[in-house]
Amino acid sequence: MTMDKKKSSITGIKIKVLGIFFVAVTMLVFCFILFVSNTVSKRFYAVKDANNKFIICEQCSKLIEESADYLTEQARLFVATNNEEYARAYFKEINETKSKQKALETLKQVCSEKDLALQRLSVTIEQSKSLINMELYAIRLAYKAIGEKNLPAEIADIQIKELDEKLSKDKLREAALNSLFGEGYLLYKKRITENCKITIEAIEHQIQDDLSNNGKELGENITLLRILFFALLVINVLLFIVFAYLILYPLDRFRESIRNDEKLKVIGSLEFKQLAESYNEIYNIKAQNEKSLLEKAEYDVLTGLLNRRAFDQICQLSAEKAEPIALLLIDLDNFKHINDTYGHTGGDTALQELARILLETFRTSDYITRIGGDEFAAILPNCTPAVGNSIKRKILSVNEKLTNIKDNISPVSVSVGVAFSANGFSDELFKNADKALYIVKEQGKRGCVIYEENYAAEK
Repeated sequence: MTMDKKKSSITGIKIKVLGIFFVAVTMLVFCFILFVSNTVSKRFYAVKDANNKFIICEQCSKLIEESADYLTEQARLFVATNNEEYARAYFKEINETKSKQKALETLKQVCSEKDLALQRLSVTIEQSKSLINMELYAIRLAYKAIGEKNLPAEIADIQIKELDEKLSKDKLREAALNSLFGEGYLLYKKRITENCKITIEAIEHQIQDDLSNNGKELGENITLLRILFFALLVINVLLFIVFAYLILYPLDRFRESIRNDEKLKVIGSLEFKQLAESYNEIYNIKAQNEKSLLEKAEYDVLTGLLNRRAFDQICQLSAEKAEPIALLLIDLDNFKHINDTYGHTGGDTALQELARILLETFRTSDYITRIGGDEFAAILPNCTPAVGNSIKRKILSVNEKLTNIKDNISPVSVSVGVAFSANGFSDELFKNADKALYIVKEQGKRGCVIYEENYAAEK
């Protein structure tokens, strides 16, 4: 019930909700990018179509002008030279090549009926028809001058004017030349040329306007695209920062806390906070169970210290946690002599005084135990060889206090063997502490020796 209440009181950002939010925002920005990209594409193709239209209109205009010039040239050459090859070239242009008609059809494919270019070129073609009629009449006069045998079908139906009918051959040729070089003909020719030029100029102005409008909108859309891409970059950066703050950082802290056998800090997203709370609940339950387990262990009746059974349980827990510890094996020197001199009562007093002094000297988090007779042991959690000198000073203080104990018992002392482990309790740790204790006794007792040979390799 307690755990559920704590979970319900936790507030924070849900990773799921945050993920949905960032996905939605990213999709929205992406849709804007697609929309603007589509607009940019349309503007680009509009500019491209405008350029293509200009090129086609210019080509058609030039083609109509060139066709008119070609027909004029062939007609004049025929009238001047009487060479029928020029007449046949003329008729081939208007009957087979049909450059003007093709130009008009091409123009209709890219221009609407309202386009100025198509209107002007249509007028130009109509004007060119009048020009062609004048050219055909001149060719008809030239054929009459050279004889009407093998008359081409294109001019067979053209009636010669009554005034021209009475002219001689030379006069007919002269009339034909005047028809192609007269003011009326030249006027039509000039109008066709001017219409072609005006058409090209009008197209240029229209294209410039289209390019200006489309170019402006294209620039605005590209600027908007840059803003959207920058917004997408900002969203990704924010996503990484939020992800690091709500997920990566809490995971790193959780790992460190678990490694140090500590409670987890309630940080990160709502899911991580709930996870930390659940873990801390389990951590508290485990700590309470460990404490309860130790409390249930039997205490030594004489000294009030934890007995051998409690010592074994503490060693087992230490091995499971695999945390750095220091193990002290403590022997009361010459205990048999004390019993022989002062009796068992004196021996019990010495043991009780030693237990009291050890409890006063070491930390409350340290485990002081009596493992049998005059043998004591101390387990110091989270200790490394760096505190070796501190342990030696504490043992020196213990021996100084043992020089003056109650009931006028003669001074006593202890011999202590110390060993360190980086990975919790092990049989090897106990053996090393025992080896150090043996060295102390070999050196005359009353002292402390630290065994450090295997610690570095073990760590």
